[in-house]
Amino acid sequence: MKNITTLMIVLAVTLSCKAQQVIIPVEKAIEYRDADQSIPDGTYLKDVNGLFNKYLGIWKGTIDNKNYTFVISKYKHDFLGISKDKLLIRYLITTSSGTVIEDTRSLPDNSSYVIKGDYFNKTASYYVSSYMGKNADCGQSGNVFIANTKLPTQIKLFLIPDKVMINIQNCPGQKVADKLLPVENEVLLTKQ
Repeated sequence: MKNITTLMIVLAVTLSCKAQQVIIPVEKAIEYRDADQSIPDGTYLKDVNGLFNKYLGIWKGTIDNKNYTFVISKYKHDFLGISKDKLLIRYLITTSSGTVIEDTRSLPDNSSYVIKGDYFNKTASYYVSSYMGKNADCGQSGNVFIANTKLPTQIKLFLIPDKVMINIQNCPGQKVADKLLPVENEVLLTKQ
C-alpha cells in the first residue's frame, strides 16, 4: 500500500510539472530560429515586457499617392502545444482620390490576407510580419517590417518582397502583380 501511495504521489508531481506552462519573453523567439532549435512544447512566448503596446492602434500615412490605414492588434496564437503573442495587421489602402485599392479590416483573424506577426529582429528595432496579398502567386508576398521612431506617435513600415519564381501563366495579364505596400521607401505612420 505504501508503494502505491508513493507511486501516486510521484505520478501526480510528474503530471503537474508537465502541465505547467513555461513563459518566455516573445522577443526571445528569434534565438530559437537562429539556433535552428524547436520551441519546447508547453512554451508561451508572451509579451511580458509590453513591447507590443507601442504598436497597437490605428495608424495612418501617405506615400506614392496611396493612403494607408493600418489597424494593429495583439492576439495569442496557439499551435501544436506552443502559444505565442503576435501582432495582427489589417489595412485599408486607397488612392489619393479615395478609391479603395485593398481593404482587409473586416477579415477574420485566420484570413491569409491579414498580416500576421512573427518575431522581433535581434536588436528588437524591427518587428517582422508575414504578408500575403490576394495576388501572392504573382509576387504579392513578403515580410513587413515595422519599427518605432523617435516620436511615440509615429512608426515606420515597409515591405521586403519574397524572391520567388512566378509562373507568368497563372498571373493576370501574364505579369507580376503590383506591390500594394511600400517597397522602396518606408511609409511614416501617425497614430490616430
